[in-house]
Amino acid sequence: MSDQRPIALEIKLDGHQAGSETSSLWAGPNLFTVVTKLPEADLAVELHSTFVGHPDVPTCATHLALGPAGYKPTTITAEHEHADLDRAGDVRQFVYEHAQILIEILGELGYQIGIDVPEDAFAELERVER
Repeated sequence: MSDQRPIALEIKLDGHQAGSETSSLWAGPNLFTVVTKLPEADLAVELHSTFVGHPDVPTCATHLALGPAGYKPTTITAEHEHADLDRAGDVRQFVYEHAQILIEILGELGYQIGIDVPEDAFAELERVER
């Protein structure tokens, strides 16, 4: 059984619903990853965001952007002051940061972007046992 969990992000490009898939994965208590894929033939963009943290150190975020064809892969990194990765509290913040990076990437490609995150999108993620 996979530990990947879907996140129901609703992505709109230029006012139209985009085909996309977002999933997440906890790899132990200190690493959380969110991946969004927009597989449309004329777009084909992926964003992989990973958050690593532990008590008494900042949480490090790395965002890897792939595509579309003809664009070089890029990474964006940031540090956040967190005492620890808190599954219930930080999941939303991590997904919102991931969505913000996705908005910036797609905006640079010339799209008008809208991302809706339904309130119940986090229910399963926040129930994960420690």
